[in-house]
Amino acid sequence: MALALPPGLEPFFIAWSAVVGAVIGSFLNVVIARVPAGESIVHPPSHCPRCGARIAWYDNVPVAAWLWLRGRCRSCRGSISPRYPIVEALGAAAGALAAWRHGPSLAALAELALVALLLALSFIDLDTWTLPHALTWPLVALGLAASAAGASAAPSLRSSAVGAAVGFVAFAAVALVGEKLLRREAMGWGDVFLLAGLGAWLGVAALLPVVLLASIQGAAVGIALLLLGKAQPGPAPRDGGAAPADDEEWVPPRNAVPFGPFLAAAALEWLYAGGWIARLVPMLGAFR
Repeated sequence: MALALPPGLEPFFIAWSAVVGAVIGSFLNVVIARVPAGESIVHPPSHCPRCGARIAWYDNVPVAAWLWLRGRCRSCRGSISPRYPIVEALGAAAGALAAWRHGPSLAALAELALVALLLALSFIDLDTWTLPHALTWPLVALGLAASAAGASAAPSLRSSAVGAAVGFVAFAAVALVGEKLLRREAMGWGDVFLLAGLGAWLGVAALLPVVLLASIQGAAVGIALLLLGKAQPGPAPRDGGAAPADDEEWVPPRNAVPFGPFLAAAALEWLYAGGWIARLVPMLGAFR
């Protein structure tokens, strides 16, 4: 249940929530950089990855700091990835949307937590082709907890629990069968836990639309890369141009995109625009 705001304060609450979301986005940048490397997300304080100089608080202001520093470290003038302000801006948008949709409520906080986890997982997957269990397992647990509190998008705790179980079993089956047929990893277990988490947050009925949307968009991007001549049919050549042998660690194709970000994007599309999508594609209306 949302708290009632005095008349006229809604815009201020939404703006405040956007600022909170931007700060969370700034923290997510730390998570994205450190979790895959197995580093602590609290120590040491924020620093330049090139020169190691500690970043002052005024150079850590979300979005604005990157703009006034023109995307460069104050100390060594090394470039700072535009990913940083992008994640912060997306965090701000998520905060504002959650506040606008739910007001000051547990549901708004839960929705912001969901989007924050999906942002971190998506950018980590884009960088490393991994979805760390340090984030996917909490995604599942928090989805079930939010559903138990009536704060998730799942219609009930039962739908949430069944969604987590079905999401896990469905993708686990794909991973195991694919591994048997191809004799190498066909799908990472991170994707399995990601879909389980989405089932926990959105409910079992949302799983099929999410997988369909993700697959369609993933195929569209893949076709676009092929048409642009940027996609490679096999693994990226290693140093010296040699392709990896069958018993070597799998290497992703050059310029390919992992499936995790498409699953995350599809989940958010169904969360925010599921009603519109169901009207556009009537057969999906049964899953609302």
